[in-house]
Amino acid sequence: MIIDSITKKYKQQVVLNGLSFDFKQGEIIGLVGKNGAGKSTLMKIIAQTVQNFDGSIKETQNVGYLIEEPKLFGKKTGLAHLNYFSAIYGNKFHRNEYEELLKGLQLSGVLNRKVREYSLGMKQKLGIVISLLNNPSYVILDEPTNGMDIETSIEVLQQLKKMAKERNIGILISSHKLEDIESVCSRVLFLEDGVIQEEQQVSDQNHYLVKLVFDTPTELATFQKHQEFGTILRSSDTSVELETTTNTADVFQFVNKLGIRLNDFTTEKKTLRNVYMNKMGGAKHGA
Repeated sequence: MIIDSITKKYKQQVVLNGLSFDFKQGEIIGLVGKNGAGKSTLMKIIAQTVQNFDGSIKETQNVGYLIEEPKLFGKKTGLAHLNYFSAIYGNKFHRNEYEELLKGLQLSGVLNRKVREYSLGMKQKLGIVISLLNNPSYVILDEPTNGMDIETSIEVLQQLKKMAKERNIGILISSHKLEDIESVCSRVLFLEDGVIQEEQQVSDQNHYLVKLVFDTPTELATFQKHQEFGTILRSSDTSVELETTTNTADVFQFVNKLGIRLNDFTTEKKTLRNVYMNKMGGAKHGA
């Protein structure tokens, strides 16, 4: 799917401003941003529930979605919903095709209960299944683990990964739970004021943010000249911050080998949360 130069205005307010990116089937992409950044509007445009915008999107003919809370009927059972929405898509619901997913989401045993008896988390899980009933190539999920405890969230995220791989579905997921995004996504888009401010690849390998403080600018220059640990993020007269996959012991050994002295040294594991805080002013974020 190719999203090209999407701009959306509500009266004089620009909600999305020339936004472009692409994603493929089988890929899970995270969308992160503060409330009001334009996430829901972008998702509604991709899902074609908002159609008045500038720009273009290719390959939107087969998209499933769960945006905000699923629109359900309290007096109907979960199974009745699956039959009803399948019929809307011109299909018949064949439970055997979804049984593995239903079991994975712990819905199989509650489909004959009325939805008004469901918890918020159960309703979200039913909404995820409904988003698949048109056999989509892409699925748009807005806060899919809303109302779920940690264990249930993990189960749902595992099912999303399995779904992307086995059904070859591209998934765009938005969540205030940055740990959820980090656990399932291969890359993350940081949205601010209607613009993608940053794109971050998510790696299975641990990355560390390291800060080293030296005695003199000369010692710092020596380290910078010879270091091959990783990418230098920023530096001042006597300090440097870098991103690396190297462990702390190897960094110390290298500094000693150069014959230079450290005044201070800090390291932390790189997470989506600290990337957000550093790059996006995430202190005001609801996560």
